[in-house]
Amino acid sequence: MRIAVCVKWVPDPEYPFQATIGGVHLDAPGLTYLANPLDMVACEAGVRLKELAGGTVKVVTVGPEAAESALRSGLALGADSATRVEFEGDGLVAGDPTARLLAAVLASDPPDVIICGARSSDSGSGTVPVFLAERLDRPLVTNVVSLSGVGPLEVERRMEGGRRQLLQVHPPAAITVEESLCDPRYPSVLARRKADRTPIEVFTPGQLGVDLPDRSVTLIRLQGPRPLAARLVSPPAGLLARGRLAFVMAGGPDQKRSSRRLEGPTPLVVDQLLAYLDANGVTGSDGRRR
Repeated sequence: MRIAVCVKWVPDPEYPFQATIGGVHLDAPGLTYLANPLDMVACEAGVRLKELAGGTVKVVTVGPEAAESALRSGLALGADSATRVEFEGDGLVAGDPTARLLAAVLASDPPDVIICGARSSDSGSGTVPVFLAERLDRPLVTNVVSLSGVGPLEVERRMEGGRRQLLQVHPPAAITVEESLCDPRYPSVLARRKADRTPIEVFTPGQLGVDLPDRSVTLIRLQGPRPLAARLVSPPAGLLARGRLAFVMAGGPDQKRSSRRLEGPTPLVVDQLLAYLDANGVTGSDGRRR
């Protein structure tokens, strides 16, 4: 089985940094970079799949020469070969160009399974696997938390509400993995030395015949998280001091809300939702908002 793992070279998420005054670059003297942690989970999953089913694992990245350190991290885990595509684009907004270049590399020697981390620790958009699967015309299974099997793969994926979905996937396919799938092994000194000596294949977009269009997404501004709004509790004026204190200690009036889960086929869920909105005066009988 031929397995390809896509990795990304990202800033260390544990390093304290902030946006510059202009708001479009990161100000962090001494900032260190490393392989995206979820991509290392993907690499470990690929190596375990190779050990189970046989075959090869190739790690691929798009980025500058410094990104080869991410590839060598994958080689130290047990990957057999590595390929880098030279690209100096902004990793925060270069989802589509990255996918174009990855697709061009993988199309020349199509793997049976492509494994990616569900998201990167810098932008976190999770768009590259989607663009990549679309360009290579293969199914994409997301949020994978368990991977096994030799012929058809047995894949368990995480869904909302803690639910799990068990799928049987026939290659060729692409999957994105979550952190809970496995813990990457700790490579030995010999494995690291072997990874350092392994040659890395390098391509340019021109060599791949990829003509990158003008960027469709431009980074305008970076900013930190917005502060959470404080909830101010104002007790009714008619309460006595003891009652006002109890009101404040309880966090305000009891605001229990009823909830109902709508389940079933999509047409049935839509009919139930429209009936609920109509019964509560949100819409009229024709489904239009009042």
